[in-house]
Amino acid sequence: MKNYIQHIIILFLIGFTQVVQSQSSLISDSIQSYIEKAEKLQEEYKYEQSLEIAKAALQNAQYNNDDKSLGYIYNIIAKNYETSEDDNKARSNYRRALVYAQSSNSKVLETDLYNNLARVYTKHNLTRKKGVGYYKKSYEYAIKLKDTSRMIRPLLNLGQYYISRNDFDSSYEYLAPARKLIHEKSSNLVKTKLNGLLGKYFLSVRRFEKAEEYTDKAISYALGETKNKENNDELISTYYEELASSYETKSELYRKQDDFQKAYNYQKRQFQNILKAKDYKKLKELRRENIKYEVDILEKRAKKAESEKKESESEVLKWRISIILGVILILISLAFLISSYKNNIQKKRLNNDLIDKNKELISAKETAEQVSTLKSQFISTVSHELRTPLYGVIGLTSLLMEDPDKKKTNEYLESLKFSGDYLLALINDVLQLSKIETNEVKLEKVSFDIKTLIEGIVNSLHTKQKSNNNSVHINIDKKINTTLLGDSVRLSQILINLIGNALKFTKDGNIWVNVQCIDTKDDSYVLRFIVRDDGIGIPKSKQQIIFDNFAQVKNENQEYEGTGLGLAIVKKLIHLHDSEIYIRSKENKGSEFYFDLSYEKAIKEREISLKTGENVSIGTSNFNVLIVDDNKINQIVTQNILKKKGYTCSIANNGMDAIEMIKNEKFDLVLMDINMPEMNGLEATKVIRTFNPSIPIIALTAVEEGEIRNQALSVGMNDVIIKPYDTQQFFQTIMRNISKVKMI
Repeated sequence: MKNYIQHIIILFLIGFTQVVQSQSSLISDSIQSYIEKAEKLQEEYKYEQSLEIAKAALQNAQYNNDDKSLGYIYNIIAKNYETSEDDNKARSNYRRALVYAQSSNSKVLETDLYNNLARVYTKHNLTRKKGVGYYKKSYEYAIKLKDTSRMIRPLLNLGQYYISRNDFDSSYEYLAPARKLIHEKSSNLVKTKLNGLLGKYFLSVRRFEKAEEYTDKAISYALGETKNKENNDELISTYYEELASSYETKSELYRKQDDFQKAYNYQKRQFQNILKAKDYKKLKELRRENIKYEVDILEKRAKKAESEKKESESEVLKWRISIILGVILILISLAFLISSYKNNIQKKRLNNDLIDKNKELISAKETAEQVSTLKSQFISTVSHELRTPLYGVIGLTSLLMEDPDKKKTNEYLESLKFSGDYLLALINDVLQLSKIETNEVKLEKVSFDIKTLIEGIVNSLHTKQKSNNNSVHINIDKKINTTLLGDSVRLSQILINLIGNALKFTKDGNIWVNVQCIDTKDDSYVLRFIVRDDGIGIPKSKQQIIFDNFAQVKNENQEYEGTGLGLAIVKKLIHLHDSEIYIRSKENKGSEFYFDLSYEKAIKEREISLKTGENVSIGTSNFNVLIVDDNKINQIVTQNILKKKGYTCSIANNGMDAIEMIKNEKFDLVLMDINMPEMNGLEATKVIRTFNPSIPIIALTAVEEGEIRNQALSVGMNDVIIKPYDTQQFFQTIMRNISKVKMI
């Protein structure tokens, strides 16, 4: 027992002597040399020794009031705590370092500290916003310093942060300048990270070739560095993590292109590299334990050196040292075995994840096959629906050319108009469905009269109403001020489909269109729209599927034509309004569809006119209109429509003729086709605007509005009318544009 106490005293004296020597050495040597020593120990994973040196240097710096050194020392201490995943202590010491860096005007250190603080803050949900702010500050300070490497670091961190949040547009705001700053001499780690992040960004915007190009660069840099023997374990672990991330991008890239085999292969590589990264992290932890073990060995040797004078105690000391060494080795072996066991569990879990992902890929493949089947069904359905009215158009045109009987001619023309309207409605349905499914449809806010809108829809369906001998009854709640603010076009599309279906599936019956106010506020209504009929009804078994694409209701005695897209469009348009459509129906009793939409109360047109200075109706003056179109039929149709209103018309066959005519004559408005020979409408408008900036020019085109509107407005056109058009809307657009010029 006495010998044991003596050993403890000797150990204490040795430890105390070392501390005294360390402090006396610190006083004699410069603080800077100890800061460098602490940093070097940190790089060698000797975190405890680094922390000990840093704390000793801290006392001397505090005694000498050396703020600059205090900033660097607290930064080292914080890094040690951050490595040990003690984020609270790391954050506290980084803040202290920042205070001393600011007081000593150390801009380089301040720049690094903002980046370090941001790294700690963005780990946690509650402090992420603050962390992003610190990254931005680090970047601003680096710009002032003109330090390229310090500018790149926060830019990449911000890019990575926003990609992790799926905010790809924000991420590119930081990746784009980072790409310009990186050069040949930049580190391979920086190049790897930038290319990996750019790959993820271009994948998100579906630019697959770019995504693959940058991802392959990242993989190339990372693979090269994993084989570099000069890299330490921590750096190699980081490269394996980057490889795993890049392979994940490649897997997602091929999955989006329906190449599920390649997607599976790259996903497999992703998990393999995750495991390699984990193995290197475990190796790093093991080396840290070995360093501790070496320190213990040195201490034991010191004890042995002090006690070698006594032979009797020497044997006891050796015995005890061997016991301690054995225990340490056993503990290290045990730790290694536990690590291996955990690693195996992790591998099994990742393997199970891989199996699950493989199942998902198989499911995705099946979905793709279903989509292919749906595409075939679409082509079959639409081709049938196109051929039927086209047959009518061609056949009736032939009859018109052969039969001079005026009465028959009127009948043929009415049928011809019906076939043309049917074709237009079919094309519009297909385009509308495509737009909704690609998120191209956005809700607008315009002033409209709900009573006029519904009556107009019913009148437009007069032919359907007449053919089946039906009566339509409109009932609008008296509590509703009929002038509303909302998307009247989408509401029209919904009601046209629902009322059209009711007329189609009802014979010698009634259709009721009711609008009820179910809630009202100071500035808005919640309206319930109900379309009810007493037609054939819908079987219970089909009420869930009638809103699917191409779904149709058929019974034993009748076959109803149509694409089956109407109700699918209705449901999607109502979903755009954050609402749902509901159905009540019994076979041979009729059907009722209802849904709720919110609309704001709108000011009257007269008030709109006063506020905007725009006079929508300025009469039917004898305006002189120039029609620019190379198609003779289009010229005749447009000219005759305008002449019925009392307008004077002139014709130009192309853009070149239009320019000459506008230079030599005075026109109130130009209707400009887009696609023409010699000079198209866009080029002609550019030239016209060089000598006549005020004349209203309206694009009159069959190209989809979303595709052409931005181009048309950018070259100086005032508006766009899509052919074929509603005559009332056609004249409203003309009058609106002429009125703006007349009031200037």
